Amino acid sequence: MNGNSTDHLDPASAASKEDLARCLRMLRIRADSPSYRDLEKQALQIGRSLPRTTLGEVLSGRRFPSKAFLLVFVELCGVDPAAEPAWEGAWNRLAVRYKADVRAEPRPGAEDPRPDVSRQELRAARQRVRELEEEVAELHAAATARTEASRQAGEAVGRAAEAWTAVADELDRRGERALAARARTALAELAEAEFAGAAAGVRTAAGAGAGAAAPLAERTTAGPAPAPAAVPPARSAPEADPDAAPLPGRVSGSLPAVWNVEPRNPEFTGRDTVLADLRHRLDSGSTGGVQALRGVGGVGKTQIAIEYACRFASHYDVVWWIAAEDPALIGEQVAALAVELALAEPGTDTATAVAVLKAHLRGRNRWLLVFDNADDRAGVAKWLPGGPGHVLITSRAGGWERIATTVPVDVMERDESVALLRTRRPELSPEDADLLARALADLPLALAQAGGFLAETATRVVDYLTLLDSHATAVLTEGSTGDYRKPLAGAIDLSATRLARLDPLGLAVVRLCAFLAPESVPVHWLLAFGRSTAARALLAPGPHAPGGPLAALALADTDPVALHRGVGSAVRLGLATSTHDGVRLHRLVQAVIRDQLGADAADVRRHARTVLVQAAPGDPEDPATWATWARVVPHLLAVDPGGADSPELRDLACDAAWYLTERGDSEASARLATDLRTRWTAASGPDDRHVLRASRCLARAHREQGRYETAHLLYEASMPRSRRVLGEDDPQTLRLAHGHAINLRLRGRYEESRRLQEDTLTRYRRLLGHDHPHTLHSANHLAADLSALGRYEEARELHEETLTRYRRVLGDDHPDTLRSANHLAADLSALGRYEEARELHEETLARCRRAFGEDSPHTLRAADSYGTTLRRLGRLDEAHRLQRDTLARYRRVLGDDHPQTLRTAHNFSETLLARGEREEAHRLQADALEAARRVLGADHPETLHAARHLALIRSDPGR
Repeated sequence: MNGNSTDHLDPASAASKEDLARCLRMLRIRADSPSYRDLEKQALQIGRSLPRTTLGEVLSGRRFPSKAFLLVFVELCGVDPAAEPAWEGAWNRLAVRYKADVRAEPRPGAEDPRPDVSRQELRAARQRVRELEEEVAELHAAATARTEASRQAGEAVGRAAEAWTAVADELDRRGERALAARARTALAELAEAEFAGAAAGVRTAAGAGAGAAAPLAERTTAGPAPAPAAVPPARSAPEADPDAAPLPGRVSGSLPAVWNVEPRNPEFTGRDTVLADLRHRLDSGSTGGVQALRGVGGVGKTQIAIEYACRFASHYDVVWWIAAEDPALIGEQVAALAVELALAEPGTDTATAVAVLKAHLRGRNRWLLVFDNADDRAGVAKWLPGGPGHVLITSRAGGWERIATTVPVDVMERDESVALLRTRRPELSPEDADLLARALADLPLALAQAGGFLAETATRVVDYLTLLDSHATAVLTEGSTGDYRKPLAGAIDLSATRLARLDPLGLAVVRLCAFLAPESVPVHWLLAFGRSTAARALLAPGPHAPGGPLAALALADTDPVALHRGVGSAVRLGLATSTHDGVRLHRLVQAVIRDQLGADAADVRRHARTVLVQAAPGDPEDPATWATWARVVPHLLAVDPGGADSPELRDLACDAAWYLTERGDSEASARLATDLRTRWTAASGPDDRHVLRASRCLARAHREQGRYETAHLLYEASMPRSRRVLGEDDPQTLRLAHGHAINLRLRGRYEESRRLQEDTLTRYRRLLGHDHPHTLHSANHLAADLSALGRYEEARELHEETLTRYRRVLGDDHPDTLRSANHLAADLSALGRYEEARELHEETLARCRRAFGEDSPHTLRAADSYGTTLRRLGRLDEAHRLQRDTLARYRRVLGDDHPQTLRTAHNFSETLLARGEREEAHRLQADALEAARRVLGADHPETLHAARHLALIRSDPGR
């Protein structure tokens, strides 16, 4: 963080803990919004304490921080407290007031909220904290060493945790926050260690370790007395179900190691009944393992899911959040969990990673998957792993009964609405809050909008209601929200109007994000756009500027801090949510903002597309780009690439379709490419370069799914056009020809494939050279054509040369290198050089397993070929085990009727026959032949070969 990051942020102006909290929130936003967990860990690394629960209370203004807490927080957000003494000065000035408030006598007639604790007991408690610190340090060392005493240490830790909780809470209430923080630091460090036997101790209600703290613990169980009516009661972070103990070795409130949920909302209020019911249902057994939160847009389903995940985090080993609005993008997010769990390597195709993950989760419990905003039941059902874990779905749609138990989510109860409003505006009277909640129909999203507006302005409720009525003219264009449309639109409109006056750059960010997906938009994308020629043009004379809807974004070029400040303003007014590296808008907020823009909407959408073009990840065939592609694709789909005429955006869309196929999600790729091809053809004609490119993407997606005839029709229609419009040697024409040749071979037309691939290779070598990856791809497949024609020696020579070049250009473990090695090994085996083939097969299979996992198509092809070589060597038992396993995996990953599954079934039947298992060989081969006739056709060479093999089995007189 640079030294200018605190410009215009003056903590000296803070007149209350709420003002100070606002300054701290802004500082956190300018530090790119680090999560509470990250802040807590960073503090521990420097020997300090920033507990997550305390962070939530301080940053929401419900609690005045200790000086140590404030200075550590400021430092971790990139500000040197010594260089910026205003922070410490603000604390010194406010501390007098709030420390006095803590010790003030209660109002006449009010019950004293403080327990009757003597000084002697308090001194004993302080001494006990010091003892606990020493005990925890000793136990931490014991756990690290993994000694035999771990179980006893865990029991003692449980007793220490119980005592610490009571002592630290009481010290906080007495104003001894620094001392309580020391205890929290020790316990937080302890929570990070792994104690095998700690669960028994955590479950102990009261143990010998409580010692002198026991009287304090007994007096704090009842909780404080209610606060005066004029100020809403301070709301601590919700606790987990006291009857459900955390996992062994885990402290209540701790997060699992595998976790990707957004930070907990410190202002979450109410919904206790829904959360308790949800927990009960999920814990009720296999029938309750999948729950669907269903309700209208803006009712708070996502926030309930986040709160559930955070509240019960210590009861899970894995919690994984999946944005499920677009079914095409679910697979790669599920696959990412496989990588996070080290079940698959980065770059593993989606189908393989998901298959491995499902198998893993089915045998384990203590995991939670959240599918957020899932409106397509079939699109979610196929990704559910089954097993004893938990699945939570949020949806506006119905029809979940076959796969989940539906939990209706309605608007908030009135008392919850009032509490939420008064959390944001404590001085709001219950009567005014009730009046406002009624006007907003108790819809959480509308309440959040109003709360943010009131917290940032001095507007009276009666004035706000008047404004609300005059601004509630926007009509939501996305889905139905019943009776909530008018108040929600009005609340969003009011907040946007306020943001326009307060921070025009913040409003420009909101407008731009309204046309992207309701997912996180990285701030660095917005900064890059602000520095671009497109952004500078916003201030130039012309039809769109100056004064256009995004003109303020040009300021980001000269003042990057202003952009962070704008994001913070949008978050404070409730129009956006801060994520770990960016900002996200709710889809209903997006709908209202888009509607407000009217005729300017098309211009803003155009600039949103430019943001994505500038964020283009690069070559979709390079696994190093796939993580960025995963972030870009949802936003790309949101800006409607099928309706774009920008060449750059069309290129990006075609690359996205290619990326989806590379990741193994050819079904999603086919949907996207079909839309692009259909709409671009209508707009630009069938000869357009991008129409031809979309056709190539679609043909490949069909080919990967085994739909060779459908792919053939696309290649046949596109090839003549590409040659005529672009030329014989255009890279687009050559790639079409290369793909067409592969598809011809898969259709059994080997000689046609060879001629076309040979011509393509000659052109590639002339235009790109012998070592270009496209040249090597063509050479590899030409060698495969030669092998299919029985010209094994020629195939071997070309495969050998190509493999040498692949290893030099791409490396030993690149997918294309391993594919070439597998082809060469198959050639050696066909030539009778079995031992050479076995060695290369063995090495290739080991590399594939290490690089891509057991279920990758690369691995399965290598295993299938290796099994054939083992059979030819007479090592029938090894071949049988390998091919049986490979066939089972193919059926699970690709399906029973995929051509590659049928090839493996045929190879396995040959091994069964060689082992004398004729009945099983006959059954398997008969099924494979029937499927081959249906999938490949009766005249396909592989079908004919399968028929001959079945006839051979039947001809055996001993059968």
